[in-house]
Amino acid sequence: MNKKLLILTIALMKNGFSFPKEKSKKIKQILLFVVLALSLLPMAYGIIAFLRITYDGLATVGEEGVLLSLGIAVSAFVIFFFGLFYTMNIFYFSDDIENLLPLPIKSSHILGAKFIIVTIFEYLTECLIFLPILIVYGVKSGGGILYYVYALLIFLTLPVIPIVLDSVIVMIIMRFTNLAKNKDAFRMISSVIAIIFGVSVSTMSQRFVLNQGAGHTQLGNNSLVAITSNIFPASKLGALGLINHGSFSGLVYTGLFILLSLLGFYLFLLLGNKLYFKGVTGVSVSSSSKKQISSAELSRKSIRSTVFKSYVLKELRILFRTPAFFINCILMNFIWPIMLLIPIVTQPKSMNGNGIGAMVGLLQKEGITGIVFAAFFGAMLFVSSSNGIAATSISREGENVFFNKYIPVSYKTQIMAKVIAGVIMGIVGMLSISLVAVIVLKLPLSLMALICVTSFLAILFSNFVGIIIDLFNPKLHWDNEQKAIKQNLNLLLSMAICVAFGGLTIFAVIKLNLNLIQVVVSLVAVYGLLDSLLYLFLKKMGGKIFNKIEF
Repeated sequence: MNKKLLILTIALMKNGFSFPKEKSKKIKQILLFVVLALSLLPMAYGIIAFLRITYDGLATVGEEGVLLSLGIAVSAFVIFFFGLFYTMNIFYFSDDIENLLPLPIKSSHILGAKFIIVTIFEYLTECLIFLPILIVYGVKSGGGILYYVYALLIFLTLPVIPIVLDSVIVMIIMRFTNLAKNKDAFRMISSVIAIIFGVSVSTMSQRFVLNQGAGHTQLGNNSLVAITSNIFPASKLGALGLINHGSFSGLVYTGLFILLSLLGFYLFLLLGNKLYFKGVTGVSVSSSSKKQISSAELSRKSIRSTVFKSYVLKELRILFRTPAFFINCILMNFIWPIMLLIPIVTQPKSMNGNGIGAMVGLLQKEGITGIVFAAFFGAMLFVSSSNGIAATSISREGENVFFNKYIPVSYKTQIMAKVIAGVIMGIVGMLSISLVAVIVLKLPLSLMALICVTSFLAILFSNFVGIIIDLFNPKLHWDNEQKAIKQNLNLLLSMAICVAFGGLTIFAVIKLNLNLIQVVVSLVAVYGLLDSLLYLFLKKMGGKIFNKIEF
């Protein structure tokens, strides 16, 4: 690696992963890591147990290699999907670009360093999806030292091609942002277009692959690897390299996989030099309409409102008007309905056959509505926490947090306004998912309405938990908005807690075999009590904790 590229990458890493210098804050940060790791252990155990069973089932028909090819393909798809957010944030919505351009370094160094930063973030995604598969396959197949060497090389290079595709899509679309009068608004629209385009390409490719695989019935000798790997063509090379790790062909396949990734990175640098800097120049400049308004318009826009309502609207306006906040906090509420719709687009015939058709039939069976209710409630805990609005609400203030201490608005009002902003967007996400669920899963409207009313408690809970975590440990030291969200452990911890509560809720309903009425009463009683306790805590202690926050 070029020395300047390495130095720049390390500098950006230190800047991005800044840890507090104070001993007390360091201890608090370490404790957050420990709590987060512990909260993920039950999920990790469940995933590994499922993969072990899946491997045994595939091994009986000689198709255990499918686990690897499908793992690589699915990991690549997830990296590609969420990589669109990372590439937009780090390449375009990061403030460091204005400081990097005047430095005596080549454009390829800046592009390469930012690419590496995105890749490092995506290793976390791989750890959740692909790493358990590599471990289970290695243990169950008795893989030797060469297997684990090849596995490490493929693990490190897997994100390259998906991120190259993300970067090319984003750079082509964002190249034209300089033509827009309102750059922030145009960048947000461009971001939405990039995401829609990326998801459409991936969805269409999956549909093509599934149509190709239809009718393939011969099993054995890992014959399905070729079909499953078509979701991400390079996954065939990686899978065959791991399957044949004991022979020379394994080395060849692994080498080809790495070579393909390096060629992709080289292509990224070539295109980046032509597209990136023309689109990113003047990124921090915004235009003004300079429109004069009449006294009547001024009076209309200056209508007096309550302090609480004004503060809630202020929070929402900032979320919608700041590109990084819009993409990571607002847009996330509409991602999950899209994820539900992807199987419909890729497998339209499944509505009347297996897959979704079978699921619809199962959901309409008697005695299952209580579990469906609990599952949706648990899903809303996760979805509402994933937007990070409450869990990053204090962190997003950054160095301006001192301003919150001088304005004539009580801490309690500020805190609750931030909670309500998160609740409003959580409701938007819930309604969009509900609409898709009614259309796709054919759930009764009466049941869906009852689920939505009850899930309001889940949305409140996730936002209360998020803001309490952020009050105790806000990330105020950042130089661009995306770091306040994407590099904030508070968001991950909030999601982990909500996922844990959601899992416990579903487990309790299944274990106790509760019917619909019992589930509704139990959820209202338990989460109504929890929400009340959290509200009382914020009412009594929130202001005191906020007052102690220092930049």
